[in-house]
Amino acid sequence: MMRRTKAEKSERLPLPSTSKSFAAYSSPLKSRDHVPNLWDHRDRLIVLALTLLSLFTRLYRIGRAKKTVWDESHFGKFGALYVNRTFYHDVHPPAAKLLVALAEVVAGHNGTFNFKSGSAYPDYVNYTLMRVQMSLYGVALVPLAYLTCLQLNMSRSMAALAACFVLFDNALCVMSRFILLDEPLLFFTAMTLWSAVCFQRVSKYGRQFSYKWWLWLLMTGFSLGCVMSSKWIGLFSVIMVGIATIDDLFRKFCDRMSWDDLGQHWNA
Repeated sequence: MMRRTKAEKSERLPLPSTSKSFAAYSSPLKSRDHVPNLWDHRDRLIVLALTLLSLFTRLYRIGRAKKTVWDESHFGKFGALYVNRTFYHDVHPPAAKLLVALAEVVAGHNGTFNFKSGSAYPDYVNYTLMRVQMSLYGVALVPLAYLTCLQLNMSRSMAALAACFVLFDNALCVMSRFILLDEPLLFFTAMTLWSAVCFQRVSKYGRQFSYKWWLWLLMTGFSLGCVMSSKWIGLFSVIMVGIATIDDLFRKFCDRMSWDDLGQHWNA
């Protein structure tokens, strides 16, 4: 091998200037430092397209079944009892059933139909409008899936793919087409996950105790209250957010955050 000359040895690649701040090198995470992440027109178009497709899959011929189907006999009856102001006892919390009662009031139901299983709907019961109102909670699951995946730093293509999984899931489509409690339950669960992810993002990359920080914290609490008030199974959403909160506070403690700031986080 030929020996390198002194001139060749002296040649080196130019080092980056030490005067340039590390903050000048932008992190890819900083490009999505806005919550909610809908500033780009492409995101708006994708959300719009997903919402329209979700409306089609959930509402197409929704009034075809003219009889009381499956658990409509239970939850439709519970809504009618609320309309009649009749006391009854049920194992589930009342929020989702109150939404069923609201759908019946909007549809003009007077509470006289008892929703007997397999019985045909009479002409004075606008069951199609009731189903449409309840299906809207299922429709919202698809755009919420896309928005949540964006906040998890997924690419647009992967977030759209995840939303398509929700869009074409047969079980979700079927449940969204009848008068059930599952649509509000799943909607509030999705809202809880989205709000919690947005809060974690603002807490990590934004200012603590800012307007957005408080907004997403309150949204998370409100969504948790709604999901717990729909069905007791919503307790698992509380556990999920609770574990994430404990992990976040423990990390702040390990980062030697001041006791005053740590106390403020605990109070919040």
